[in-house]
Amino acid sequence: MSDDEHETDEELTDISGISTERADELREAGYESVDSLREAGQAELADVVGNALAARIKADVDEIEVDDDAGEVEEADAESDDASAADADETDEDETAAAADEAEADEYEDLTDISGVGPARSEDLREAGYETVNDVRGASQDALAEVVGNALAARIKADVGGLEVTEETEAEVEDETEAEEVDEDVETEMQPRIDVEIEPDLDEETERLLGERSRVSKPQFNRQDYHKKKRVPTAWRRPRGGLSKQRRGIKGKGATVEAGFRSPKAVRGLHPSGFEEVRVHNVDDLEGVDGDKQAVRIASKVGGRKRERIEDEAEDREIRVLNPTYEEVEVE
Repeated sequence: MSDDEHETDEELTDISGISTERADELREAGYESVDSLREAGQAELADVVGNALAARIKADVDEIEVDDDAGEVEEADAESDDASAADADETDEDETAAAADEAEADEYEDLTDISGVGPARSEDLREAGYETVNDVRGASQDALAEVVGNALAARIKADVGGLEVTEETEAEVEDETEAEEVDEDVETEMQPRIDVEIEPDLDEETERLLGERSRVSKPQFNRQDYHKKKRVPTAWRRPRGGLSKQRRGIKGKGATVEAGFRSPKAVRGLHPSGFEEVRVHNVDDLEGVDGDKQAVRIASKVGGRKRERIEDEAEDREIRVLNPTYEEVEVE
């Protein structure tokens, strides 16, 4: 490193809050001297070192003595005029830091103004009791980490408290923020890939019987003693024992399958929608299907490409598919 570069580095690091690494970042951005920092606006510096350190630099930069061969430097932008004028008359280091904190406090009005904090993260902070920026500034990094994680907690404390944050932490927070924005901006839901809102052509009596069938419940026909012995399945078997209480119809021992439990004959075997089900395995099976009274159910063994062909053909013929393929689509 040459003598001129070393002298410039020492001048930049004399500013409160600027370390050697920060000085290198400022030089890479084109700010080689304190004069260039004084001429730059706070928003421009914030793009390089963050909002908190930019406010601190603008509050402290007029206190640094530098060689000025180029004459007087133009004043900073309108946002930093008040802070620079107030600090020019004060020499005490504590008063300078207080002015910087005040300028920083004016900059943040809402939690979402903090770098890395979006609407979702701000809601998490409010639920945890951090309603304002001052609440976040007064909290410890460990306390914030329990709410938003270690990476974002470090980023928040660096932004509102003037602390240093590593590049790895910034990159990690940026990744989390991008993922959060994607989750917030895009809302999806599962929808059938074809139009299935096709209703059957039913007469009034059939509609009445379907409604009656749906209202009348049936008992759960379970095999006798299925709840007592692990080896006995629930699949129905007629009880045959001479002393069987279920066979004799004793109350509480389980219902037996009888003719009285059957549904009305006119709607027996129909789908709840009122369609008669037809199982299909290929496109040719759609021949002869009446779309007004019948609906198709694609067999489970049919592959994906053949299923799509069957669904497309059924949609063209206005035949309802009872088990269509569902796709994830964005909701507007």
